[in-house]
Amino acid sequence: MGHNLPPTPAFQDMLPTDPIQEVALRVIVELPGWEMHVIGTAVLICEHLAITARHVVEAIITRFGAQKAAKGIEISGYSVRLYQVFPGPVYRIWNVLRAWSCSSDIALLQLGLDGTSAPEAQVTSRSPLLRLLPPATGQKVLAVGYREGRIEVTEGVDGIHHIVLKDVGTTSIGEVGQIFPVRRDSAMLTFPYFEVFARFAPGMSGGLVIDEDGALCGLVCAGTDFHDPNASPLSYAATLWPMLTTTISADRGDTYPRGVEYPVIDLALDKIIHVTGLEGLNPSLFPGRTLSGKAEDPESGPE
Repeated sequence: MGHNLPPTPAFQDMLPTDPIQEVALRVIVELPGWEMHVIGTAVLICEHLAITARHVVEAIITRFGAQKAAKGIEISGYSVRLYQVFPGPVYRIWNVLRAWSCSSDIALLQLGLDGTSAPEAQVTSRSPLLRLLPPATGQKVLAVGYREGRIEVTEGVDGIHHIVLKDVGTTSIGEVGQIFPVRRDSAMLTFPYFEVFARFAPGMSGGLVIDEDGALCGLVCAGTDFHDPNASPLSYAATLWPMLTTTISADRGDTYPRGVEYPVIDLALDKIIHVTGLEGLNPSLFPGRTLSGKAEDPESGPE
């Protein structure tokens, strides 16, 4: 398959002031004693709800531990937070209250505001348009995430702790390769995804993959390192639509009942998350819901 990477650098660092940080959030594990670890990247898709790679959540549990509970698992002894940076800079810190794993390499995160560096500032979060189906082969995409994650914490003479982010925000540009509407194999890439001829580095996992129109069209899930310096980089992005089949219980607005479970497709139908491509989905995957337009061939959905 022929492909041409853009003439501009395909893998480069972001400016610290890049506004993409409003929706590309750092996933942080905080332990007692101001010990912090940058684990990956997440994307804010609406107020109090974000998505990241499922394997980022699994890595946190494996590394820092968890215990079984009545519903799922619970963590103790540490907190998982998302750091959001606005121009200024103004920092907003979110607590991850619950997480739901999807059938794909996607996890949904319910958030609660923990604090901000400028409480008096009226800061409104943006949320991206979600493209549910992959771009066509040959189209360019831009991936965004944080590599070489590190946080420095210092204590001033006044006893106040100051947090300095030392990670490297990274953008990677490439073309869409082969698209796998169901899966590639039954062992590793077992979910809908698409190839990207670009470099995705560790730490970028869960980060945005943005299409030529600026829509979020996938999440960074894996990259391949080749020893041959002349070989084209190859990485993988998780397709977004499978997360719509996941059942969650994050409370919605005041007009909705509290504490109930519902599939994520309802957030799309009620325009709480903004999506495009509903008409291309297989309606049999969403019983009781009406999708507009013509449905995609059933072979495009999971078995």
